Amino acid sequence: MSSENENSESKKSLVWLYSGLGVVLSFLILLILNLIVSTSVPFKLDLTEDKVYTLSAGTKKILNDLDTTVTMSFFVSKDKDNMPPELIPFTKSVDSLLKEYSSRASGGLIEIERIDPSPDSEDEDRAKLNNLQEIPGRLNEPAYLGLTVTCLDRKSTIPFIHPNREQMLEYDISRAIVEVTREDSPKVGVISALPIQGGPASPFPQPGQGQQSRPWQFYTQLKRDYDPDPTDIGSNLVDLGLDIEEIPNDMDVVILVHPAGVSENTQYALDQFLLGGGQIIAFLDPFSVVAAQSQPQRPQFGGAPQSPGIPTSSNMNKLLSAWGVSFESNQVLADRAYETAQSQTSSNPAILTITSDGIDDENTLTTSIRDLLMYFAGTFYINKKDGVEVQNLVLSSKNSQLVTPQTAQFNPDQIVDNFTKSDEEYPLAIRLSGSFNTAFPSGKPKSEPEDPEDPEDPEDPEDPEDPEEKSLKKSKDGSDGAVILFADSDMLFDALSVGRDMFGRMTYRNHNIPLLENAVEQASGGGSLMSIRTRGSGRRPFTKFKELRAEASEKLSDEFEKVTEKEQELASKISELMQEQGNDQMIVIGPEAENSIKRLKAQQVQASEKRRELSRQLRKDITKIENGIKNWNIAGIPALVIILGIIHLLVRRSRISAR
Repeated sequence: MSSENENSESKKSLVWLYSGLGVVLSFLILLILNLIVSTSVPFKLDLTEDKVYTLSAGTKKILNDLDTTVTMSFFVSKDKDNMPPELIPFTKSVDSLLKEYSSRASGGLIEIERIDPSPDSEDEDRAKLNNLQEIPGRLNEPAYLGLTVTCLDRKSTIPFIHPNREQMLEYDISRAIVEVTREDSPKVGVISALPIQGGPASPFPQPGQGQQSRPWQFYTQLKRDYDPDPTDIGSNLVDLGLDIEEIPNDMDVVILVHPAGVSENTQYALDQFLLGGGQIIAFLDPFSVVAAQSQPQRPQFGGAPQSPGIPTSSNMNKLLSAWGVSFESNQVLADRAYETAQSQTSSNPAILTITSDGIDDENTLTTSIRDLLMYFAGTFYINKKDGVEVQNLVLSSKNSQLVTPQTAQFNPDQIVDNFTKSDEEYPLAIRLSGSFNTAFPSGKPKSEPEDPEDPEDPEDPEDPEDPEEKSLKKSKDGSDGAVILFADSDMLFDALSVGRDMFGRMTYRNHNIPLLENAVEQASGGGSLMSIRTRGSGRRPFTKFKELRAEASEKLSDEFEKVTEKEQELASKISELMQEQGNDQMIVIGPEAENSIKRLKAQQVQASEKRRELSRQLRKDITKIENGIKNWNIAGIPALVIILGIIHLLVRRSRISAR
């Protein structure tokens, strides 16, 4: 008996031993296979929505088009005792991405050079010559994490590969490749009445946000893209001002951001620039909230008069009319389909969160744009001109209408209460191309004479050349001039376009700035970078939640309306009874009227209680929807795993019983 027990115990021990060895061997086999696959098999599965861990189509096109060797010099300090610990895992991600560039490039035209700029070495001198940024190390020695991209005699430098720009790392590297391989760098001009190079206090206050004295992020990004080296002679990003005589001949693109008060001379210069094949991108605005912040406060009694602020409305009537377009500069658009929630129970229909439903996904300019935020936008009306093609890039929904800026700003609830949809899709962004006619058929506008007593033309009468003959009357043959128009300028302001994630990294709140960058890239003859900059950026609006919340609100809207009408009716009756009982001196109310008023007030109280009950019910329904979505997100995957496990167990048991 004891021998049988010993045998059974030894068998159990062997079972446990074999099981333990099996687990260890399985782990080792899995580890070895993982190492082999990760180093030798170029395959990975990227299940993210934007494929953020796979090189984009734009980058692949850039690499396929290479015909000259490009060298990437990756400067990274290898001393782990000195390198800040938070950067060590990030360096591996950068190195992995560079390897993918090298493997994807045709003909091995991407060469990777890894350099360790250790202290007091020739490699450190090289890092300094390339203007790489020193990182304070833990051993009081400088560390480096930067990249230079070189092709022939051209070089682009990323002084410090910041973890905060991890989402934009592929874009930064691809932009550097484009920068060193293209023949000429595009030249971009900027015209704006807003302080885009350093703004006022934010009109959209956020916790911890002070005054915005730094340049707007879109301007910083343009400077990074088109004027990366300030030591070069000349600049590729030029501030033109609101009153210029002529657009320089070497200018490729002109961007206008709220050109309020733009002079007629400047409009003429833009007209001639377009007819000569130039590209114009204009952000107009019926009511700029940023400009409204510049309006002076009313002076105190006896105070000095203040200079006027920036006009809140911008338009270019003369140019737009010649292009077959007019802009609604007195009203703003309210859209119930794209309204932005201000709280659980209130929203502002004039603050538009436009989803992909309103964005043209077939146009190369907007195909990668997923969501936009527009604040008090206007709209365009199209009166087609012969030869001018109009493309709608962004449209409102049919559940929209035009309202006054004052109502949108101070009483958005009134818009909701009195909303009447137009059943019309309003253009919010359009692109014009083709053959344009001049907006100045009489030639350049004549300047006012400096001496009011001398109305004579100040030009030299002996000059036989007529300035009118110098003016272009229509687009030059073969010119590819185009105009992109947006119905809002506040959308470029930092508080509406960029933010910080939970790790403090700068991120795009939406695709407002990427859309501008796409437009500049397309206008300057590029396009490959457009599909890169939007990846992993922007918000993913909970469109389904908005639909469910709208349904819940709609169910109670009729009852809300009836109760509100009842309250107004009772208040009107009480007012009438009070007026009937009054005289010039005082109000004397008889017993019958007093009872009627008491009865009406009781009904009024009941109606108010009913309205409050409906509000509580609406909040309860919305909370129920939120909790339902939250519960599905938390419990959905575990529940799915359990269900699959049960199905697997049942199938296995049925197979065993069948044997």
